[in-house]
Amino acid sequence: MIVSHSKPSRLVSPGRHRGFSMTELLVVIGIIAVLAGILLVAMRGVRETGLRTQTESTMQEFSKACDAFQIDHGFYPGVVPETVLADPSIGAVPPISGTENALLNLMGGYRVLSPFDQQNSQVELDFNAYTGTVVFDEAGWKLKVDVNLIGEGPVVNGRPFPPYFTPGGSQSALARGQLKEDGSLECCPQFNANCTDFCLPDLLDAWGQPIIYVRSMRSTGLLVGDVGDTPPPQFSRASMTPYTQSTALGEFGNDQTSQTDGSIFNAAPDADETFAQIIRHPGFGEPGEPLNGTARGAYVLISAGPDGIYFSVTDGPGSPSEPVDDIVDGNFGNPRVVEEYDDVRIFGGG
Repeated sequence: MIVSHSKPSRLVSPGRHRGFSMTELLVVIGIIAVLAGILLVAMRGVRETGLRTQTESTMQEFSKACDAFQIDHGFYPGVVPETVLADPSIGAVPPISGTENALLNLMGGYRVLSPFDQQNSQVELDFNAYTGTVVFDEAGWKLKVDVNLIGEGPVVNGRPFPPYFTPGGSQSALARGQLKEDGSLECCPQFNANCTDFCLPDLLDAWGQPIIYVRSMRSTGLLVGDVGDTPPPQFSRASMTPYTQSTALGEFGNDQTSQTDGSIFNAAPDADETFAQIIRHPGFGEPGEPLNGTARGAYVLISAGPDGIYFSVTDGPGSPSEPVDDIVDGNFGNPRVVEEYDDVRIFGGG
């Protein structure tokens, strides 16, 4: 009989498995972390794209309403003329913004008394009888608003019209004031330290910040300037200053006047030239002479974008470590530099 002395083979029990080593676990965790980071960045990008698209849609809707209003009445919306909002006797910041002024004309809820109407006893009687709060009384113009009637349609030249613009729930809010329980109007200092005791609806972008609306005053002259210039300019910055001069605006409560990360309109060597650079057509005129440029439209809409600052000194060609406040002269003196900012612009009109 032959006896085998070979060693028996070692069998691995079917129920036992070799575990991961520490190195393998760290590799897997690292891969998961990298993928999660990539996913978060992608999701953030998708969200920002969605908010920008939503903002552009709101601005396009408002632009179409402005165009429809112009077709019916021969001028772009604004109850009080732009020249009156820019009147130096009012001060650096008018009581209402250009956007608020236009929304009233599009939606109703107001009565206005001009210097010319004061000779018409019937118009004056109608104004005095109108229930509302006087929110503007400057340069011979008076504006009375009933916030409960905003949205019922404007009255233009004595004729009632249906509303031209009906904002969605997130497109309009009281960004500069609030309505108290007793029905009176009260300013919200946390939104704007420059406003007075009233509030009007503002057009909001998808980030909860007011959208700027500035319409032209005339079609000839320097692109931007003061109403007292000879000849008068096409545009004035006055109607946007309630926003650009705000120390705590909208959902973000940003200080637009900060010299470190605020708006270029407050930090630029020449704010008029800067605004002209932003609204001019890039294909016409000399890069360093924006005041002699050609406007891209009869009005402009501007959203501050995701940072909530209108053309921030740290945006575009600037950065937190190297802010840029001059886009007219020097290294960045070209109208195409405006495309580098995250702000959203829409132009309308001829």
